[in-house]
Amino acid sequence: VTTTVYGSKPKILLPAAGTTLLRDGQYLPLIGLGVGNLQYDKIISQIVEGMKYGTRLVDTAHASKNEHLVRQGIAEGLEAIDSSSSNNNNIQVHVVTKIWYTYLGYERTKIAVREILEELNHPNIRVHVLIHWPRCRDDISWMKCEEEEAALPISIRDAGPPPHLDKANAFKESWRALEDIYLGEEDNNDNNNNRKKLESIGVSNFDIGDFEALEKDGRRVMPHILQDNVWNYMYNPTLVTLCENHNIHFQTYNVMNGIFHDAQKSSPMAVRSLLSVSNKKYIRNSSNNSPGSLRGKNNDDDEDDDEKKKGVVVSPHQLILKFLIQKGISVIPRTSSIEHVKDNSNTTLSLLTNLTTDEVATITQCISVMLKQEDLEQPLATFHNNHTESLHIYWSNNESNNTEELLVKEDLKPGEEFHTRTYPGHTFVAYYDSSKTQKKVYTVEATYGQKEEFHLEL
Repeated sequence: VTTTVYGSKPKILLPAAGTTLLRDGQYLPLIGLGVGNLQYDKIISQIVEGMKYGTRLVDTAHASKNEHLVRQGIAEGLEAIDSSSSNNNNIQVHVVTKIWYTYLGYERTKIAVREILEELNHPNIRVHVLIHWPRCRDDISWMKCEEEEAALPISIRDAGPPPHLDKANAFKESWRALEDIYLGEEDNNDNNNNRKKLESIGVSNFDIGDFEALEKDGRRVMPHILQDNVWNYMYNPTLVTLCENHNIHFQTYNVMNGIFHDAQKSSPMAVRSLLSVSNKKYIRNSSNNSPGSLRGKNNDDDEDDDEKKKGVVVSPHQLILKFLIQKGISVIPRTSSIEHVKDNSNTTLSLLTNLTTDEVATITQCISVMLKQEDLEQPLATFHNNHTESLHIYWSNNESNNTEELLVKEDLKPGEEFHTRTYPGHTFVAYYDSSKTQKKVYTVEATYGQKEEFHLEL
């Protein structure tokens, strides 16, 4: 499926954005751009560039004080796509923003939403509001509960009690305010009927106990979205199951830094394993990474080698993003590089060939260890001599111009076994006599963290 995007001539066709259907029937793009805490001078240009490449989701936070720049970036992005096309009225850009913990409490949350809607007031913007944190936490060093409270404008402090003094209940009052605004039971528009209502409401950084607290408090609306660290998606199955059971959409952050921070040093085998997968993937017809060159079908099987060579090399970072969106998880990567905005865009990721079941399993294994800054073990190969005579085992180095064989086990006697760490795809040769006239070749099919046994017999 393609969507016509009008811009500089000629008109170009870009893949329609991958979306998920929220529980309230609203569609949300799976591939977004994070701009929370991004340098102010980069926000507009990145949004414009992202929109050229099909990005229709922007993530920020009310505490970042950049929602007006998000609106401006979207407005300029619409003009960049085509300032003369009436079709722009049909383009919807979704903005997910979040209410900071200093605005927790019923009245303070109403003020935050009013400010958000004022900053994002544009006919093409669809606003999703989340509670950023359920509380200010004393165990997180960068959270300065009392200092941040003291720095608030008097109008906010006068609107409601300090939320850090009622950590068990302030977020419940915030959720009640969001429910009232979302359900239309609270006039939060200051008599401005043109103000956009909320497309959905949700939470961020909530745990099971926080969801249970909302339930006990008599919540009327189940959160539509949970935005959480990629760590919790991989290592908190109870939370993920809760989202699946209640149709709460899971959106991840901290994907790049959380997985790839210092990975070359802490997880070299996992990085190597990711590269082994990414080297098999390609992005069709995108050699110069421009919108016009990103045209083409996304077909995994019916391309010859010459066609594949025309594609762009896939990075492990893109592989992780593809892994998540293929599972229906939305991603909001933040970057300071305009080139990476293209690399992480809807257009590029939509044209990246789909992952196979085996590739998904390999990537899952890699993410699991990289998040912990651990590493995969090399495959363990075990050779059993089921022959009646001693055998000699060689590793065959096929990477050099002339294949060479290196002895790894001499005189493996009948009934004995030999263990060695190796790599996927490595080849071993077992010789059944000293003259090397009788042999069998064995190729390691196990991947990292797996074991494989070879029974040597004629």
